[in-house]
Amino acid sequence: MDLKSVHEIFNYRILRIPSYQRGYTWANDYVIKTGDEIRKVKGQLKDLWDDLMNIPVNSWHYTGLLTLAKVNKQYDWLTNHAQFAIVDGQQRITSILIILSVLIEKAAIKGIQLEIRPGDELFKYLIIESATIKAFVFGYEKDNPSDKFFRKHILKMDEVEDDSKESVYTENLKNARIFFDVAIDNYVGNKSEKLKELYTKITTNLRFNEYVLPPELDEYVVFETMNNRGKPLSELEKLKNRLMYLNSKLSLYYPKGSVPPENSNDAFLLKQQSQNLERDINTSWITIYNALGANKSNPLSDEDFLKNHWIAYFDKYNRSEAEAYSGYLFDEQFILQNIYAGTVTFLTIHNFIKSLQRASIVWNKLNNPSFFTEEEQRFKDTILSLYRAGMKPSFKPLLMAILLRDDRDSFLKVINLLEDYSFKIFNISDRQSNTGDSKLYKIAYQVYQNNWSVDDVFNNIKQHLDWYYNFSFFKNQVVEMFEYGNRKGFYGWSGRFYFLFEYDCYLRVINNNSTIASRINWEDFNNKNSIEHIYPQSAALSLEEYCEWDITEVKTIRYNSLQGNWSSFKQYSPEERKRYCNSFGNLLAISSSDNSSYSNDPFLYKVDQINKGEEYKNRGYKYDSMSARLVANNSDWTPSLLVDRGKDMLKFLWQKLHPGVEYILTENEEFELLGLPFLIKTEPLKNE
Repeated sequence: MDLKSVHEIFNYRILRIPSYQRGYTWANDYVIKTGDEIRKVKGQLKDLWDDLMNIPVNSWHYTGLLTLAKVNKQYDWLTNHAQFAIVDGQQRITSILIILSVLIEKAAIKGIQLEIRPGDELFKYLIIESATIKAFVFGYEKDNPSDKFFRKHILKMDEVEDDSKESVYTENLKNARIFFDVAIDNYVGNKSEKLKELYTKITTNLRFNEYVLPPELDEYVVFETMNNRGKPLSELEKLKNRLMYLNSKLSLYYPKGSVPPENSNDAFLLKQQSQNLERDINTSWITIYNALGANKSNPLSDEDFLKNHWIAYFDKYNRSEAEAYSGYLFDEQFILQNIYAGTVTFLTIHNFIKSLQRASIVWNKLNNPSFFTEEEQRFKDTILSLYRAGMKPSFKPLLMAILLRDDRDSFLKVINLLEDYSFKIFNISDRQSNTGDSKLYKIAYQVYQNNWSVDDVFNNIKQHLDWYYNFSFFKNQVVEMFEYGNRKGFYGWSGRFYFLFEYDCYLRVINNNSTIASRINWEDFNNKNSIEHIYPQSAALSLEEYCEWDITEVKTIRYNSLQGNWSSFKQYSPEERKRYCNSFGNLLAISSSDNSSYSNDPFLYKVDQINKGEEYKNRGYKYDSMSARLVANNSDWTPSLLVDRGKDMLKFLWQKLHPGVEYILTENEEFELLGLPFLIKTEPLKNE
């Protein structure tokens, strides 16, 4: 090993990040805009910048290990240059090249000469030009979208536009350039000569421990071994490297039934096979990372994708073994012994990567439904409805397999059934979150392999649903919600948003209401917690609770005024009032988060906020959701109205759970299910 400066590392060398490497992952916790933010930001980019800033005069800083492997030259016309693949250390060296590209650009603008001969800084680190031919000193292997992005957006080369898609890795490259651009400006200020000082620091005072692999060492094996330290590789990144390695060990593959031609050049054919499969692996991984990073604000997990694909592809799920998918892929399936035994062939790997590639596209749509096309609108709507009910991890391998089927349109009824499955088993029956997952994973495999028809799948899931669903469990859950824990009743129920949203949609249908103004936006409703207590929570409190056990005359007057606004509930105890407050009939889905402005208002103020003043014009129940508009038809809000509304909601719930089955709940059962058991009396309700 040799300790070398950046200048020595790049001396007459072309460096490439090989295809088996991951993309650029270094980042800070947020993207800065001004120099004032540099002190606050945290991350690998900031750490590297701090290392640069803290190098003492006439000293150097150890930057880390850089492992290289000598490879075939890309530019034959550069007779004095050797080409190397970066096996380890690419994140640091890429970051340094980004700093240099920004610094060299700023020096050129300000007329600062960085090397003895003008232009040498470009020749050494960025680009070598001869006539119209260009050679890039540093970059990614060709066909990697990060390479084109690096040249155009980091090196600022004026190149022809192409259709390459950006990814989370290219986003990281862009953000790194932004950070170093701001950091250099902040460091230099109005002292342009500091650009030369910084250039010298980077090229001579940063030192790497360089190690060039001897020819007998396999760079794929070294890469997998070395990258278990530092920021660990994802299983998907390691899998790509493993497949590249196995490709280099494959024998020539002849499809079944084909006969090798006489005098065939097996060595040539094997080389072509290896090159073709390597290209296919690279192409597949480009597609995969484009798909996983398509939503730049929330890129998808490599591990989640790989695990879900493994469940559907191999049918080897084992609940008792943590990370079983990783163990199977690396210790049982894609191993050298299987190459030699002939159980893993060219076709095995080719089919697997093709499946991964196709699955990544539908996986992105499944997790980001906005990526469904217009032609896929029915799938988008059905998947969104499933998300409202509760998208469970156990559903995703099956949904992935469905979306990959040629006859997937016929499976829409299966996705609708999963919506029922989620609501009935987890929200109503209150089962554990992993209930039925092993069974659903088995079904996912059968769907993926095209072994089962849509009816086979539907009937199998329906059988499991009927087995796990139990309405009696819901009755027990109601008791627990009102009597134990935080005692929030239905306001603390896991299914409250989905049920209230569905109930409002039902009311719109039966009332022939299609106005946009009364339509609830699910995202706002769910994320902003837009559930309104018609009878306010504060009115249900005892005087002591309202005053937080600090009873004063002012607080008492305020409390009595509040009770007067809701006088029909005054006759009940605080415990009974709290039950009314959190019962079905008192919870209202509203289209906007105005419930904070309704607060402790009297009922008529809630119905129409203009009663509070002109600034509240066109606000209130009568301008809101269908549910709210129907409540607004009442002149007051009383316990009996609350109970009647609750009973209507129970009838809707019953029909949703048991379509076509006669409603059989007695009034006493209704009171129990509404969390109002104190109403189970022989006498009528108390006078209001």
